[in-house]
Amino acid sequence: MALFIQSANALVSRVAQWVGAIPQSIGINATAVNTSTAVITTSATPVGTLFVGDFISPTQVGPFTPVISLTSTTITTNDPDGVWTGLTLPVAILKMPTQSSLEIQSCIQFAELKMRTIELPALRTNPYDGTTPTTLTTDVNGMAPIPSDMNWPILFFQESQSGSSASYGPWIMYDRVGDREIIRRRMIDQLYVRPFGVPRVIRGSFSEVGPNYVFTPNPGANVVIKAYYQRTFPFLFSPTTDATYPIVQNNAVLASFPEGYFYGTLESYYDKNKNTAEAEKWRARIEEAYGLIEDQNFKDKWRGGDQHLTSEFQPRDYRYSFK
Repeated sequence: MALFIQSANALVSRVAQWVGAIPQSIGINATAVNTSTAVITTSATPVGTLFVGDFISPTQVGPFTPVISLTSTTITTNDPDGVWTGLTLPVAILKMPTQSSLEIQSCIQFAELKMRTIELPALRTNPYDGTTPTTLTTDVNGMAPIPSDMNWPILFFQESQSGSSASYGPWIMYDRVGDREIIRRRMIDQLYVRPFGVPRVIRGSFSEVGPNYVFTPNPGANVVIKAYYQRTFPFLFSPTTDATYPIVQNNAVLASFPEGYFYGTLESYYDKNKNTAEAEKWRARIEEAYGLIEDQNFKDKWRGGDQHLTSEFQPRDYRYSFK
């Protein structure tokens, strides 16, 4: 049966199989399993034989699960794949070599650091989400704090003016400029008129100044601006607030680009073990795999939409009324 990489546990197990980390029985059986809490009752004390961070499993073909805590009679694991569910008990507990599991986890972290700025469709926000759209709300100075999960912005836009209906323009598309330029534009922002009821899309500007985004034309206070940006992703095995699954087992990158994790981990593993030829082989594979995604991504950006080379600026004269 194939071991699909659908969780951090499966990733560690697949890499361990590839590099030849052979699991061994610890000589202790699992006599009972509480599937709701992932607590395994053992036939003898695992203390001294197992340690927190070790990976165990009842079978060599399935994912191994990390040990979260243990007592003289129990082992608590993190088991999103249901490895310990539906077993015929008692069953022998297999352990992955401790040194191998620690080494693989460290290599996963190196692979994640390399992919920290990766651009995947799964990491894009949804400003049109009906439940939790990604938006920015301006403060009294017309600025908005930079979201904590932002990697980099793609596009900000405003579909309604403060105090007016969304069915009346103008609507504003904010283009990113440099921090020096945004400060210069903000200095002359008050010289621009404020039209309303105008069916037109106006090109505004934004940039980062300190911990905030600054916009021109100044949107004013308590204005909701829709934010479309690339998110960061939680690293595997980082802590969560879920008592049942206290460590991160999946994220958008692993779910949509598992080959990136697999190739990147093997590249780091062989690089760490001074096997330059194998490291280069896996580096080439991850670059080839991501190159296809990157190629389509750039085609979407530069061939699939608005190709204006110049921006539209808000006019000083207009035949409609103004605020």
